[in-house]
Parts: sequence; C-alpha cells; structure tokens
Amino acid sequence: MAESFIPGSNIYNSQQNLQNEIGILKSFSLNSRVIESLQVFHITYVGIGRRNIVENRLYKYACPFEVFSDSLLYQPQGIKIYITILSKDKYSLKINGDYEIDTALKFRQKFINKGFNFIVNLRNAEQFTSDKKTSNKFYFYFESPENLANNYSRKLNIEPIDKDASLVQLSVSGPVAEQEADYLNKLMDFYLIQGIEFKNGIADSTIKFIDKQLKLISADLSIAEDKLRNFKNSNKLIDVSKEGALIQERLIQFGNEKINLELQQKYYEYLVNYLKSKNESGDIISPSIMGVTDQQLGTIVTELASLQRQKKQLAMNLSGNQAPVVLLEEGINNARSTLAENVKNSLDIVKNSISDVNKRISMVENEISKLSGTEINMINIQRTFDLNNTVYTFLLEKKAEAGIAKASNVSDNRIIDKAELFNTVLIKPRSKRDYLFAFIFGLFMPALLISLIYNLNNKVIDKEDIVKRTTVPIIGYISHNESNSEIPVNDRPKSVLTESFRSVRTSLRYFIKDTEHPVISITSTITSEGKTFISVNLATVYAMLGKKVLLIGLDLRKPRINKILNISNSDGEGMSEYLSGNCEFNKVIKKTLIENLYYAPSGLVPPNPAELIGGIIMKSFIEKARKEFDVIIIDTPPIALVSDALLITDCVDVNIFVVRQKYSSKNTLDLIQEYYGTKKMKNIGIIVNDINLSGYYGYGLRYGYSLGYGYTYGSSYYGYTNSKYGDSDKDHGYYNE
Repeated sequence: MAESFIPGSNIYNSQQNLQNEIGILKSFSLNSRVIESLQVFHITYVGIGRRNIVENRLYKYACPFEVFSDSLLYQPQGIKIYITILSKDKYSLKINGDYEIDTALKFRQKFINKGFNFIVNLRNAEQFTSDKKTSNKFYFYFESPENLANNYSRKLNIEPIDKDASLVQLSVSGPVAEQEADYLNKLMDFYLIQGIEFKNGIADSTIKFIDKQLKLISADLSIAEDKLRNFKNSNKLIDVSKEGALIQERLIQFGNEKINLELQQKYYEYLVNYLKSKNESGDIISPSIMGVTDQQLGTIVTELASLQRQKKQLAMNLSGNQAPVVLLEEGINNARSTLAENVKNSLDIVKNSISDVNKRISMVENEISKLSGTEINMINIQRTFDLNNTVYTFLLEKKAEAGIAKASNVSDNRIIDKAELFNTVLIKPRSKRDYLFAFIFGLFMPALLISLIYNLNNKVIDKEDIVKRTTVPIIGYISHNESNSEIPVNDRPKSVLTESFRSVRTSLRYFIKDTEHPVISITSTITSEGKTFISVNLATVYAMLGKKVLLIGLDLRKPRINKILNISNSDGEGMSEYLSGNCEFNKVIKKTLIENLYYAPSGLVPPNPAELIGGIIMKSFIEKARKEFDVIIIDTPPIALVSDALLITDCVDVNIFVVRQKYSSKNTLDLIQEYYGTKKMKNIGIIVNDINLSGYYGYGLRYGYSLGYGYTYGSSYYGYTNSKYGDSDKDHGYYNE
C-alpha cells in the first residue's frame, strides 16, 4: 500500500524539511486524529477455526456480526469476549478471567455487566446457516484509541523514492489489507487537512483581530449615525457655506490620517502583547492588514511566524532538547528580539505622528467658531459619522480579503496514488519460501548441530577419538551394564555384557602369548572410569574358564572390591598388613563364592601405601602368587592421581587402561600415549567401558581393532539380543563404575 506527497512551498523544499514532514506523518497527534475518526478500528474481531486453533482477523463485513456501543472509550480494554452464534436469533457470550461470564443472549439485546455495555447485531440474519463445516466461533475486544495511534505511528514506514526526491512512499503492514488501506487513506486526508489548518491559522487570527476592532467601531458608528439622522430631521435643510465646506474637508482629511495612525498603533500594541504572551503559534497578523508599509517589519514578522510554525511541526515528533529544535529556538529568540526593538521604535514614531495630527485638528477646530452654531453642529456630527464609517468600511474590506485568502488556501502537498487493495503484497505466510527454509533448516541444522556437538565435546565417544590421540591397541569393548548386579558375568552368563568380557579375555591371549601364570594390571587415568568393575568381571570370566584366578585389591587408598565380593576388609588380613610384615601369605588369600576365584583384599588403609607397594615384599607376593594361580589380576589406583601402578610395572605382564565412553576426557588419552611411547609401562592396552549401543548420535556403534599380529578383530555386540541367550531380565540405571 502506498501514498505520496509533494511539498510545494518554498519553506519545505530541503531534505531537512522533508524529514520534518515525515516526522509529522508519524506524529502521535496526527495519528490520534486519524484513529479517532476510524471508529471501526476501536473494536477488533477475530474468527476461530473449528478446532479452536486457527484464528483469522475480520474487518467490516467479513465479520457476520457487529458490535454497537454508546461509550467505546469506557469499555474494559483488551478483554477477549467470546461469541458463538447459535442461530439467527441467539448467541452465547463468554468472558474468562476475573469476569467469569457465560450467558446466552438474543441479537440486539443490550448486554450490561461488569463495566461492559454493548449490543451485538447479526448483519445478515436471513442468510445465516448453521453448517457444521463452518465455525461459528468468534471473539472481539475493545482497543484503546491511544494505543492504536501509538501502534500505527510506530509501524508506519515512510521512504523517499530517491535520495534527492521530495516524493515519498508510505507503507504499513497488518493482518487485513483493507483495514491498512483505510488507515493510509485517512492518514493522508488528515495530513492535507492539517496542512491547510496551519496555513489558515494566520487568516483566522487576522479575522479574529478585525472582528474585535469592528465590534468596537460599530458601536461608535451606530451612535454617530443616529445623531446625524436626528439632526437632519430637526433641521430640514442646511446649506453649508463655502468656508464651512473647506473646513469640513480639512477635518475629514486630518481625521482619516489620524485613523490610519491609530490603526497602526493598535497593530504595534498587538505585536507587543504577542511578544509578551510568549505565543508560539506562528499565527501572526501581517502588518499590511493594518496599513503598515514598513518592509523591514514585514520581513521580521514573516521570518518569526515561519520559524515558529516549523518549531510547532517539529515538536510533534522531537523533544525540546534535540538539535533541530534547539537551532530553531535560537532563531526564534533572535527574531523576537529584533521585532521587539523595531516595534518599540515604530510605536514611538506613530505616537508622535498622532500628536502632530491632533495639533492640526485643533487648529482647524478653532476656525469653526467663526461659523454659525447650526453649521458647526452639522460639521462635527457629519465628521464623526464619516470617520467611523471610513474605518468600518476599511475593516470590512480587510476582513473580506482575509476570508478570500483563507478560502483560497490549498495544501502544499498532494496525493499521487491512494492506497488500493491491488497494491497489497502478502508478507506472511509465504509458502514457497517457508517450505524452502524448512527444507534447509531440516537438512543443515541437524548436521551443524551434530558437528558442533562433536567438535565441542571433549569426551571419548567412539573408536575414532581414541585412534586420533593414541597408537595404543584397543583390547576390547565392554557394553553398558543394564542390570543392578556388579558381577553381571556371573549372574547373567548369557548376556551381551558377559559376551563382551569373553571377547576381551580372548583378545588378551595375543598380549600374554606363551606367558604362564600371567599378571594383569588394570588401572585408569581418573576415578569412576570402571577399572574395579572391569577387574572383578574379567577375573570372574577367567574363573568361568576353569582357571584358578587371584584378584588383588591394590587400591589401598579407596578399596571397593570387598563390597562387591562381600568380603571383610578390616579383619587385619589384607595386602596392607602383608606388605607391612604383619600377616602371612596364606592369611591374605580369601576364597570367594565364585568357583575358582580368590581374592586378596586391600586391608586397612595404611599411611604410606606407595612405599608398601614399591617395596620388595610386593614383588615377593606376586612371585608366590604366580606359583599357586593360573591368572593374577591386580586392581590398581588411577595412574593420573597416584603412581602406584608404575611401582609394580616390572612384575606385570599386561597393563590395561580403562577408558569410559562419554566420561573419560580425550586429554587422558595423551597420558596413556605418553606411557606407551616412553616405555614406562610394558605391553599396554585399552579397554573401552560402558559402551552405549545406540551410539552418541542416535545410530548403532560398530567398532573393530587390530592388534598388529596379522589379524583383525571386530565386534558388533548390538547384534546380540538377550532373548538369543535365553536371558530376558532387564534392570536399568546401573553404570560400569
């Protein structure tokens, strides 16, 4: 929707003045007048779909009913009033919230309740149908004219069609094209009217001033006219002598001169009062109206009026402390000072001129005494009448001129094109664009999100994270423990988790090779990665093979295996006691409830665990254990926190690091690689614990590993199901820690 105007006056021919006009169009005062005249805007109608989801704004005849009220301004504002048309005669009315109104009414029946006062009328009762395919649900609400004016002034968009052009385009957006077109057209109408009102301000002030003078002179003229009529009636025919005629002519001449001076004096006094009153309207009467021919005065008055009108227009959209207003204020003050000085001087000159005329009139009046009494009376009465009549006629002429000027005023701006519905453009929804955006969003946003998560995440997610950081071989993968048991390989021997431990046991053959009675150390870089869980279950799966297995709890600082195996750790017969020389070898070894599995508890927490583990007694213990057990598995503390695992590296055949999916930091892999590269620990391998078979990104996790012996091993544990092994128990919530 678009409308245009062309500033035609030379006062508004700059780009700055164009911006001023734009400010006027967006001003609250103008928009308030527009909204006030558009009464239909004060009530908003909305249609509701059959499923109470889709809503559609309705305007004028698009709504099947109309609301009437004598006092729109006093209705509660913004409260939704729900209407359901039941028939061509009745409707239901509902107001939620604090009002809690639910009633049935007849059309044309007045509703008065809790501040509401209105009548609902069905537009075309004869054409109403209760078709079930059509929703008869609506709601409406009353809107504040002030809020509407503010909203429209904010969303009104005004743009010059070219950088140097004085032609601008107006546009506004809204849910109903016809309503927005009505607003734009009404806005332009009132804009032109306001422009004419500004121009008519001087004419109105002039007419008002002249009317005031006419009111004063008309009384004197009426008295003079009555006296002249009565005198002539009393003295039928009076012949004025030649000398009397000359005296009368001179008196009329001097009287007219005095009248002109007095009119000028009144105009100067008007200017003095205008300046004293701090009037800022800009509606200053032109000096020529009162016969003042001073060109300098006329220029100053015109300049002051122009500056004041510009300030008045700017004040519609700018505050008083902004630069354009401040600049105009300085110009107005300078013009006022200049005008005040000019008026003071001119007033003094006029008063002196009036005094001089009065002296000449007095001299002529002295000559009248030579005439007869009747002739003297006739001349005085006639002179008074003629002078008043001259002034009255002069003022009537000036009033007529001002009226003609007012009637001939036209706006300096004009409309090029009115807002029409065919000029509307659908802003939203745009189906093709929306589908395109949805396609792009649906295609690229998930990929972008996955990429961000992958790159910003610092946790180990899959095999690629490990391969990128270290060359340490991966021994195997332990799936997520879904049961409440901490020894699931014993309690659920046919489960997927147990199978993953069997796979690790098989892979360890290539690390152990021909070593008899191998010693396997299991550690991690930080806590809670699942080394104790791996130790217990790996020892159990070896015992299930018929091997005699010894599980050593060498985490002397934070023992946990004893809780899992339900064996006392505080009876004085543990590793800490043996290493300190306070317990014999046979006393340390405990038989567990699992067949072929034995356990050496950590014992009481000693004050010097590192010194005990690094001593010769520890090596002696492992040598004795090699003679009695087929496999020895040692649970050691996290190596990034303490160095206990490094102290026994000479006694260990295989060092296993536990890395937990979605928990272990990628930085911990650098530490494992360091031990591997510097040979501080021999025969290192990695077990990935707590594998989530659904994968981190929602797809199945497949993995494989190569041990460097010419064979490649792969696992796809998610390919197994519990039912395949005859185990359907499924307890959730336990993690491999």
